[in-house]
Amino acid sequence: MSGSASQKLSFQAMIFTACLFPFYILAATLTNSAAILTDLLATSFDLTALTACWLVLRLAHKAHTGKYAYGLGKLENLAELMIAILQTLLVFIASSNAIMRIIHPEGVSGAELGLFVTAAAVIGNVVLNRKATRLAHETRSPVLAAQARVHLVSAISSGSVFTVTVILSIFHDVYWMFYLDPVASFMVIGFMIYNIFAMLSNSVASLLDQAIDEAGQLRILRVLTSHFDDFDELGDIRTRQFGGKMFVELHLGFEPDWTMAKTRAVVGKLTEAVKREFREAGDEVDVSVVLIPDHAPAEAAPANA
Repeated sequence: MSGSASQKLSFQAMIFTACLFPFYILAATLTNSAAILTDLLATSFDLTALTACWLVLRLAHKAHTGKYAYGLGKLENLAELMIAILQTLLVFIASSNAIMRIIHPEGVSGAELGLFVTAAAVIGNVVLNRKATRLAHETRSPVLAAQARVHLVSAISSGSVFTVTVILSIFHDVYWMFYLDPVASFMVIGFMIYNIFAMLSNSVASLLDQAIDEAGQLRILRVLTSHFDDFDELGDIRTRQFGGKMFVELHLGFEPDWTMAKTRAVVGKLTEAVKREFREAGDEVDVSVVLIPDHAPAEAAPANA
């Protein structure tokens, strides 16, 4: 799926949330519900997160490939990290409001608009989650994966608020049910905290340039073993992954009397074999080969493929 499709989906999600946001503000104003107020705060996070997703994808789509040869994975992960920090602030605000409603419980009134808005949020986020999940799987973009999580959490949160608000609207005279409102608020807060940990764990791991997992390492070793006679010495095997991208750097030595043409042919065969091994597992990888100086042809410089 093209980058323009990802950018278009993020733009649609941003516009949907932006159109919904004023109605959320009005519903939270008219309804004395902690749950709807918390859902409003969660929606403000959604709007910020989706705007960041769209801006990052737009920048990535317009970026010059020569200037950003390794893509914009770092920028994607930094955006995800900033979104998690913002949501942490909203969690503190929502939690303080929910605690006050437990200390001073109140019934819910004027919830008609709140019911309409939360129902619309559930339907819209379910549709957008399915689209973002499919695109994230196809493009392996951490931004789209984060966007899919945002939609999933928003759909579940708004669905919880909708259900509780309906119950409180029906049983508005039952005092003990007043506590369902802050309980629903804490449910939304719980989903927000889950989202925070998911984003932090993903963004921090990617920012640290973690190595490819064991399955990927085994694929590389399998290729090198099957082509053992094609090189004279095996040096370092360096791998890293970030921003949904994988990179492999092989340090190899060849017979000193080989010509440059023969060396390049073997390097091309090895790099293609590694790429094919990853491609068969559904992954894309960039492979480069660095020639060990003592085992390189006399006229050769370090070669990348």
